[in-house]
Amino acid sequence: MVLDTAVAPVVIVGGGPIGLAASLLLARQGVRSIVVERRETASCGQSRAVTIQRDILALYDRLGIAGDILRRGSSWSIGRTYFGDDEILRLTFDDDGSSGYPPFINFAQYRVEELLHEAVRQQECVDLRHGETAEVVHDGADADYAVVRITDASGTARLVHASYVVAADGVGSRTRKALGIDFDGWRTNGRFLVADFRAELPFSAERRLWFSPPFYPDGIVLMHQIGDDQWRLDWQIPPELDVDDEVAAGRVHHRIRAVLDHAGIGAVEIEILRCNGWTFQQRQASRFRQHRVFLAGDSAHVVSPFGARGMNSGMEDAENLAWKLARVLSGRAPDALLDSYATERESAAAQHVLVTGDSMTFMTPSTPEGLDDRNAILAQAAADPAKAHLVDAGKLYVPHAYPDSPLTTPGRVDSLPQPGSLVPDCVLVRGGEPTTIRKIVAGRFTVIQVDPDAPDTLTFYAIDESGVTPLPPARTAGLPHPLSHAQAAVYLVRPDCYLAAVREFEDDWADHLRTAWHRATAVAQVSA
Repeated sequence: MVLDTAVAPVVIVGGGPIGLAASLLLARQGVRSIVVERRETASCGQSRAVTIQRDILALYDRLGIAGDILRRGSSWSIGRTYFGDDEILRLTFDDDGSSGYPPFINFAQYRVEELLHEAVRQQECVDLRHGETAEVVHDGADADYAVVRITDASGTARLVHASYVVAADGVGSRTRKALGIDFDGWRTNGRFLVADFRAELPFSAERRLWFSPPFYPDGIVLMHQIGDDQWRLDWQIPPELDVDDEVAAGRVHHRIRAVLDHAGIGAVEIEILRCNGWTFQQRQASRFRQHRVFLAGDSAHVVSPFGARGMNSGMEDAENLAWKLARVLSGRAPDALLDSYATERESAAAQHVLVTGDSMTFMTPSTPEGLDDRNAILAQAAADPAKAHLVDAGKLYVPHAYPDSPLTTPGRVDSLPQPGSLVPDCVLVRGGEPTTIRKIVAGRFTVIQVDPDAPDTLTFYAIDESGVTPLPPARTAGLPHPLSHAQAAVYLVRPDCYLAAVREFEDDWADHLRTAWHRATAVAQVSA
C-alpha cells in the first residue's frame, strides 16, 4: 500500500555516523530532514572505525558530543612501527594544547553513532526512522524535487518529494547502485581479523604496528587502546580463514595472549567484546552528485583503515554539504553552489584513495616479489634509521585543502595560512566564557581581523547579503593565537571553517572580502 505523498527539504538515506551528523548540521541551520535507517538499533555494534583526528573531534565538539569522547576515549600522539623486534619508525604528533584537542583519540565508531543518535533525538528538525528503507524513485532531473519511496516494516510505503537527497547508506549503497553510478577500485590483498577486548594492561596509549613480529612472522599486527581498559587488535589473516570459527575455537584469545606474552605481561583477564573480519577496499564513486542526489561517506568512497581516512573524511563530506544545502534551500545561494560539493569532496576522496592505496600496496603486497621488496626496505630501516622514511605504515588523516576550488579566492600571502585550508584553531575567551576560533565561525560566513600589535586578540565580523557587521572580539589567555603574524591580515572563513580568502589588511579590505564572499557563495558564478 502506498500512502499519500509527503514533502521534505532533505531526505537522508542511512542513519549511520555520516547521515546522523549531516542531519545535525542541517538542523543547526534550521533545515528539516528525514533520516531513514534500515537497522532497528542505534549503532552498528561492530568493530569499525576507531581513530578520531583532532579537527573531526573539534567538529564533534560543535555538535555537542565531544565531552564523552574526551572523558572515555584514549588520546595518543605517538605511533611506533616494528620489524620483527626492532623499532624502525616512530611518529610523534605535536600537541602544545592550544587547540584544546589531542592530535588523535581512539573511540569506537559504534559509540560515536550512539552519541550522535542521542543528539538527533533531541532535535525537532530531524525525523529519524529506524527499521525503514528508502529508495530513490526519481533523481530530480529536470524537476524541482527528487522522489523517494520510504517503506516501513509492515510494507506500507509513502512517496516523499524531497528538495534534495543525501545518500549515506554505506559501501553497499543501494542508492548509488540504483542511480547507475560506478564505484570503481580494487580490493587490497590484506584481510584482517579485528577484535576489541577488555583487559587491564600496562601499555601506554600509543599506536603499535608490527611487521612480521616474532609471535606472528607471516603478517602484520596492530594494537592500540580505545579507552576504558579496552583495546583494538588488527591481525592479518589468510583470505580463507573463517573468523567465526576462530572465535568459537578460542583462537582470538590465543592471538591476544601472543601479543601480551611478547610484551612480558603475565596472566590477566581478557574479555573479548567484538570480533569480525574485514577485507579492505579502495573505491570511489564516479560522481558525488546526480541532479538532486548526493553521495556522502562510504557510499561515495571507501579506503583501508590504516590512516584513519574513512569516517574522518566522511564527516567532512557531511559538513561540506550541509551548509551548502542550507544556503540553497533558504534562497541565499544558487543551485550552482552545490556543484562545488562534488568538486571539493571528489578531490579529497581521490587523495585519500591514493594515499591509502599506496600504504596498502606497501603493507600487504600482492606478489612474492612485492613482499621481498617490502621486507628489504624494512630491513634497511632496521639497520639505518635514516631509511625510516621509506616505510609506509599508514599515513594518518589530515583534512584536505581546497586551494583550487571555484569557491576559493586565489592569492597566496607568505607566512599566512593559505586560502582553501582549514582556519587554525585555538582556545579563546569571549565574554568571560571559554570557546574556540571554530566554534565562533562555524555555521556562517565570518571575517577574522588580526593585528600584530595585539597578538592575543581576534576581531570578528559577520558578512552576508547586507554587508559586514562587527561581532564581539575574543582573546587568548595571554599567548599569541595561531593567526598572529608579522603583518595585519583579514580572513574570510566559510561555514565549514575553511578559508575562502586571505588578504593583508588594507583600508578597502571589506570591499575585497565582499567580492570573495560572492565567489564563495557561487553568486559570482551566476552573475557572470
